[in-house]
Amino acid sequence: MKYFWWFFLLLATTLEAKTLHLCSDSSYDLAPYVSFLEDINRDLNLSDIVDKSFTPNKKKSINFGFTHSAYWFKIEMNRDAHAAHKEWWLSVEYPLLEKIDMYLLSKSGEIILHKTMGSSRLSSQNKVPLHNYVTQLILEDYPESTLMIRVQTQGSMQVPLAIHSSGGLFTEIEYSSLAIGVFYGIFVVIFLYNIVIYFYTRDKNYLRYLLFLISFVFWQMSFDGIGRTYVWKKCSWMIEHGPGFWIAFSSFSALYFGRGFLQTKGRSPKLDTVLKAMIFISFGISMVSAVLPYSQTILINASMVILSTLLLLTAGIMMIKHTHRIARFYLSGWSFFLLGTMIFTFNKFELIPYFYGVNHVQQIGAAFEMIFLSWALADRVYWLQSEYIDKLSHLNETLSSKVAESLAEVRKKDELFVQQSRLAALGEMIEQIAHQWRQPLNTLSLINQNLYFKRHLGECNESCYETSHEQFQEHLQYMSKTIDDFRNYYKMDKHKEAEDMADVAEIALRLSAVLLNDAKIQGCIDNKSTKKVILAKNEMIQVFMNLIKNAHDAILERHIDSGEISITIFDIERFLEIWVEDNAGGIDPSIMNKIFTIYFTTKPANQGTGLGLHMCRYIIEESFSGSIRVENTGKGAKFIIQLPIDR
Repeated sequence: MKYFWWFFLLLATTLEAKTLHLCSDSSYDLAPYVSFLEDINRDLNLSDIVDKSFTPNKKKSINFGFTHSAYWFKIEMNRDAHAAHKEWWLSVEYPLLEKIDMYLLSKSGEIILHKTMGSSRLSSQNKVPLHNYVTQLILEDYPESTLMIRVQTQGSMQVPLAIHSSGGLFTEIEYSSLAIGVFYGIFVVIFLYNIVIYFYTRDKNYLRYLLFLISFVFWQMSFDGIGRTYVWKKCSWMIEHGPGFWIAFSSFSALYFGRGFLQTKGRSPKLDTVLKAMIFISFGISMVSAVLPYSQTILINASMVILSTLLLLTAGIMMIKHTHRIARFYLSGWSFFLLGTMIFTFNKFELIPYFYGVNHVQQIGAAFEMIFLSWALADRVYWLQSEYIDKLSHLNETLSSKVAESLAEVRKKDELFVQQSRLAALGEMIEQIAHQWRQPLNTLSLINQNLYFKRHLGECNESCYETSHEQFQEHLQYMSKTIDDFRNYYKMDKHKEAEDMADVAEIALRLSAVLLNDAKIQGCIDNKSTKKVILAKNEMIQVFMNLIKNAHDAILERHIDSGEISITIFDIERFLEIWVEDNAGGIDPSIMNKIFTIYFTTKPANQGTGLGLHMCRYIIEESFSGSIRVENTGKGAKFIIQLPIDR
């Protein structure tokens, strides 16, 4: 009996999913830690499944093939003290999942966090565009927690789940972006290459190949989320029908190209008849897929991909038997794509298990296919090389001119970006002008009223009039000076000349005076340099004002009673060094390396743009060839700017 209980306990342990322990700055694949529950009728909610029995996932991936059921996934987690101070992120690396509901529960069952994602939920996508689904987990106050995820989709139910620390997430995004960039970069180069060759040869095979390239890339953009994130975004037709349509249309264009390239009409009539029939069938399926929901067409589309893949592979082998020279090129290049397509499609049917990179295997095969097949097409025009060499030389000159134009446009956009950052603070500046004018206007009103009453009381003598006149002049000059300061700041003046940095800093403090006075913050300048630096004055004022505003916000946020912002200027060898310091307590070390990143902000969405510090670095490094960095001191943050004196 004792052995029976030991056996039962061992069996129960093996049937339970492992608990995920977060302890290091890395990424965790959740497949070994997941248990699942199939919701056949798609009608269960969180309260219905809390007490239900989940089945541990024993596969290396989370893949259930094509199914109409919804699935619930459960992951038990705990973390150590080291992990409590890190940011953790959940990622779902399959963009075609329609509805994803994520619940983070405490040990007592309380809902800590609820997030909705999915291709059918356009309003709940990532604020920062990502082609996969990523959401932050709140684990700092919860050593033990449970992750419950509900997934519903019309297509293949494969759910690659992972949890990343911020470092792991950035690494994953970097590698993924690199792979995607390489693939689409190859596509652009091959596409431009083939379209240029077509215009010089007028060979219809190039048009057929270009048609295939376009349809296949749209297919890939539908599957990897790039299209939804960056291209068609909220276009409902592309989201609901695009994946199915582009699958079928890619099969059609591949068959259409293969038939023309292999010249089956004159070399193998029977094979040509089969290819023509498949071309008409695939075209018909693509038209049907353009109007029917993805769920009703995905199975037949996936089957068509497998059939057309096998048929094209067979056609290539048969043409080699007919000693068709270009078939060797075709089979060499096309086999990469066909192999990748078959692996990708079989994985959707769960005939091949999921493995890391399976969603990119077709892209890898396609990249090799595009390179080799373009080489094969080039062989057709080898004998025209001498005839077109002069035209290609002219084309290179044209492309160089286009590149130069593009670089000019980029520089223009950079200038607009600088101006955009400056105008982002325009509303705040107008408020400052209004505030600075309010006091002198009130004073002028009182002087005017006093003069009026004295006039009617007969007490307005020459001395009274002169005094009132002087007071009027003093306040009007102050208001005029305020307008001049702000008007000069907003001039689009990029002219560079030698400037005294203390004067530039003084203008920035004067423009920020209302902001600092309202917050009772003391601003001061300590100038220890007699050197001047050649720069655009307005741009340097913008840098100072961004840093002053940043320090002002930190002082207010942390309720510092006696706020201080100091600007120190001195020489270090061939550089002018500027310190902008505050007493707000410093910057969190965990975000120190991110504060200059564009759109990164710790403020609420309606209060911060994430442009200010990025703009400072852009101006200092790009416009002035200097450097900017930040470090914490004993009392707050210190921004250190170095500008070369000898330019």
